[in-house]
Amino acid sequence: MLNWEALEPAIFPSEPFDIKGTWSGSATVFPDDNPVIYYTGVDAKGQQVQNYAIPADRTDKNLRKWVKPKEGNPMVVADKEINGSAFRDPTTAWQANGYWNILVGSRKGSTGVAYLFKSKDKKTWTKTARPLHEVPNTGMWECPDFFPVSTSHEKGLDFSELGKDVKHVLKVSLDVTRFEYYTIGTYFPDQDKYVPDKGQVDGRVVWGWANESDSKEEDVKKGWAGIM
Repeated sequence: MLNWEALEPAIFPSEPFDIKGTWSGSATVFPDDNPVIYYTGVDAKGQQVQNYAIPADRTDKNLRKWVKPKEGNPMVVADKEINGSAFRDPTTAWQANGYWNILVGSRKGSTGVAYLFKSKDKKTWTKTARPLHEVPNTGMWECPDFFPVSTSHEKGLDFSELGKDVKHVLKVSLDVTRFEYYTIGTYFPDQDKYVPDKGQVDGRVVWGWANESDSKEEDVKKGWAGIM
């Protein structure tokens, strides 16, 4: 996690469902050990749709090449309720009650929304009757994340972990304020619902970067520059 090598782009515009842009998303490694990238594409009509890509060669440890199957792409498109120009950034998938689940960020007017989609086969996705969570006057929700954390220990959990000692974190980037916000709360998979804990409606994650006063020679000697 200290030394990184720049590789060629994993995905780039090449198909009708992403010809005008390949935007951010998330990767999921399923129980069969097969990784999938879920990402937002901008199609030929300028609409934001959700797509998937799979490795071209599973024996390549760096997974340099990815393919976008024509079958099943795009996997999620905006319906009449969803604003197709504000519908992006699918999350890592998690499993609950026999279904795989993903969130996609959006907005309805000025209300920020995390739409929930479910699938049995990881190919055909259905939007739930209501969003997992939404908050008025927060604007577009970019790059949502949703994951469990333990209340009894500090170790990380599998994304599909559920139980009495588990809380869930919902993180979103607010396009209006340019801040990252998160809440900690309770996930009710039987109701496809997330409820933040009382007092957990305004958590904020702040990242900042700054230059240092060191010389370039000192930076080279250290092997890094700048602080977070």
